Amino acid sequence: MSASAIVMLVVAIVIVWGGLVAALLKLRSFPDEPD
Repeated sequence: MSASAIVMLVVAIVIVWGGLVAALLKLRSFPDEPD
């Protein structure tokens, strides 16, 4: 793999996982339905 391909792969992974973590933290901080 070329360096640019590896960089793009890492960026995509960071965006996907970063979004998942941010969504989980947001849901944990502000639950839709308070129990």
